[in-house]
Formats: sequence, structure tokens, C-alpha cells
Amino acid sequence: MKVIGFVGSPRKKGNTTTIVNEVLRGAAEAGAETKIFNLNELNIRGCQACYKCQTPEGKCVQKDGMTPLYDEIVSADAVVIGTPVFMLQVTGQTKTFIDRLFALLYLKDGKPGAFRNKIKGKKAITVYSQGQPETTLFASSFDLHEGVLAFLGFKVEGRIAAGGMANLDSAKSTPAIMDKAYAAGAELVK
Repeated sequence: MKVIGFVGSPRKKGNTTTIVNEVLRGAAEAGAETKIFNLNELNIRGCQACYKCQTPEGKCVQKDGMTPLYDEIVSADAVVIGTPVFMLQVTGQTKTFIDRLFALLYLKDGKPGAFRNKIKGKKAITVYSQGQPETTLFASSFDLHEGVLAFLGFKVEGRIAAGGMANLDSAKSTPAIMDKAYAAGAELVK
């Protein structure tokens, strides 16, 4: 089994990375091969709406930091997508990544709106870290984000919303979050 993580944070060693790494640790200790990618370090351009990816075997024609990630996603059994909450929603890095996942769809018979998935049923865990202590405050944004993932063909198995992450090491010092993350990773492998 292969589980890959994506972190949409500008901080390489921030709370989002800590939590995603803990999910991956749980998966690895349950027997999975794991990898992590920091989206902020990759040169990922926005979708250009050219629709060249919209065939069953089509791929995005842009050659940038997203190119190798498509093969990683296709070869994975599960993904973990983590983002801090900026301005009530996912970061720009995460949104650009999600937009480029449009290439995982194709148009049935070339008809607009009749999408089919190139992937179907890959498991996903979402991770949100925020300074705001109340974790339900941005739930509608999280629901929307997970709805897009479901539309793309992912089966969202769980959500980890970590509130009160005001300091760089807040996640490490919150056992409940770290335990939940580890358990989520182990559960992905079952």
C-alpha cells in the first residue's frame, strides 16, 4: 500500500506538516510506503483551462512541479491533503493544487459537464490547522473542499481539524491531535 501526503503550507516545519507527517507515520507503521510533498516548494502554475487533459488517457500539458504528482497520485492507494486555514479557507498553494487535479477527470463523449473520473475510490484524509480554537467555525469551507475531492473521485475517509494552532509547535504539544492523526494513518492501511 502507498500513502502520499501533500502539504499546502508556506511553513516547512509548521503545524500542518507535523500533523500530516503523523498521519503518514501511522500509515507507515501499519505497513504502508509513504511520501510527502510540500506544495509551496514546487512550481505549480494554475490551470490554463485548455481542456487538453480531458480524455481518458489525457494528461495536463503544462510541464511544471505538478507533472510528477499525477503519477504519484495514480500509483497511490490513499492521499493526505493538509492545509492551514488562511482567510477562512484552504491556502492558495492548496487551491492551485486542487484546481490542477482537474486533469484527473475527463469528458464523457466530449460533452461539457459529463465528467468521468480517471481515479475512483482512492482514500483521502484531510488535515486543517488553524489558529482559531473553534474547529467548527470554518466547517462549511472544509465541506466544500472535501466535496471537490469527492467529485474528483476520492473517498474522504476522515477530517482532522486542529484548532488553536497559534504557535509553530502547537500540534506537537497537543496529544489529542497527534493521536487522532496517527490513528487516521493506521486506519487508511486497513
